[in-house]
Amino acid sequence: MSAYDCPREQDVVNAVLGGHWPDRCNESLVAHAAHCVTCREIAQVSVLLQEDVDHARIDVIVPAAGQIWWRAAVRARLESTQAAARPMTWMHAITGAIVVGVFLAGLTAVWPMLPSVLNMITRAVNLDMLPSPEVTNALAGGLAMAAGVGVVAAAILIIAPLALYFAFSDD
Repeated sequence: MSAYDCPREQDVVNAVLGGHWPDRCNESLVAHAAHCVTCREIAQVSVLLQEDVDHARIDVIVPAAGQIWWRAAVRARLESTQAAARPMTWMHAITGAIVVGVFLAGLTAVWPMLPSVLNMITRAVNLDMLPSPEVTNALAGGLAMAAGVGVVAAAILIIAPLALYFAFSDD
């Protein structure tokens, strides 16, 4: 706000907003704005703002009502489809976790029997290509450590997608 309020300030603003400034407005108002600092600044700023508004109106493209309705209908269908698919996504994740758990439980149950099964195969087949019991036990020990790493990796593979889902979900 200026320190000096001119009584003709509103007349200048009205002339600019009406599109009359400076060609089609009262000559005395133009002469006044040339001498009055407040009115001159108001006229300059108002002209710039009016030009900006005119340019903004030219650039605006308002879509048809049918297009807006169609987009809203498509969006509503998409959102309802996503909402309906969310429980299925959870069921797939839970099913995958159960399958991995059952596989690891079966592997854990069978693992201690592996050296004895290999020894039995060695005695039954009696081939020189099969490893000795010491090698079989060493392999079983190494595989046990690898299975531990595999369990940790499987847990990370199960937990990471769930953590990402919760981090990026909109709910």
